[in-house]
Amino acid sequence: MADNVSKKDFDKIESDWVSNPTPMLCARLAEILRQMGRFDECREIADIGLRRWKNNTSIGVVLGKCFRDSGLLEKALETFTTVNSAQPQNLVALLNLAEIHFQKENWSEAVKYFEEYLFEHPGDEEARDKLEEARSGKTSPSRRATDTEEGVLEHGSDVFPKTERMNKVLESQGISLGSTIESEETESDDSDLEDDAIIVENSPDSLLGFFSDEESTDLDLKPYDNEDE
Repeated sequence: MADNVSKKDFDKIESDWVSNPTPMLCARLAEILRQMGRFDECREIADIGLRRWKNNTSIGVVLGKCFRDSGLLEKALETFTTVNSAQPQNLVALLNLAEIHFQKENWSEAVKYFEEYLFEHPGDEEARDKLEEARSGKTSPSRRATDTEEGVLEHGSDVFPKTERMNKVLESQGISLGSTIESEETESDDSDLEDDAIIVENSPDSLLGFFSDEESTDLDLKPYDNEDE
């Protein structure tokens, strides 16, 4: 029997719930059923309780844990979010939200909820380790490339900024990445394009051709002079 509850005690809790249901009995019975792995019965009792006591966070927490144990992560997220809205400092809800987002690799959300949880419960070293791991996942270059897929060009293991100039540089090196690159000046009007856009009809003999005279001066770019030639 779960949670050190004897069969006799379980039968009494179940009997009391039937004869005189209260929110506390509902949460207690549902939690025991969850720990016993009787998830369908747990959800049924919790659903009955939440229909009667809609804003009871104790029942909501048990239901959320039951959904999570059953592998229903989206329903668990929804339930724990409801608990969190009603009771922002509920540690069980905060930790479960953090861990579920961590499991789903939603790094920004995981960081947010771990930080909120640790603010209330700073001594949880396991949660602190997961927070640091989530922060690393959120900021690592490989994840940035994945998260901002529309802003990068990829060739093999290389990642480049997704700009018109970079596309031309790569093409001059014989690397073609398709023709879906948006110009850096897409949002400018026609007059801006005439003034600012770099128009190269053919690949230049030198990479200097990709820079304006002003840019070459600012960057102190000079042609390569090979004395051996």
